[in-house]
Amino acid sequence: MIYVVKSFMEDKDTSGSGNPPLSEEGVEFGKKLKLRNNAIKFDMCYTSYLLKDFGSALILVGDKLIVKRTHSLDSKNKEEIFSFVKSLPQDKSILVVAGDDVISTIRGNFDCMELK
Repeated sequence: MIYVVKSFMEDKDTSGSGNPPLSEEGVEFGKKLKLRNNAIKFDMCYTSYLLKDFGSALILVGDKLIVKRTHSLDSKNKEEIFSFVKSLPQDKSILVVAGDDVISTIRGNFDCMELK
């Protein structure tokens, strides 16, 4: 099963940097989301190279998994996103953390569950 999560809120003070980290509100939201979904055990976790995506993933999986970063989740190219998701093992519980556009593409074209 693929679980998808939109990255948490970015720090507005550094949003002009092009790759802002999570805000304090984003961190707090992530902690609450983790508690609500604590029963889910992930086998793998993938995220884009954005700091807010990577930080969001780390909050959710902690030190239980290595968070793998991939440029496929940075892409606006739907074919690249499709190819990446199709390559994922079907028999694993996989967490994907990315921005709105990527998550919308995955949600609209694959069987997955969005964590909220």
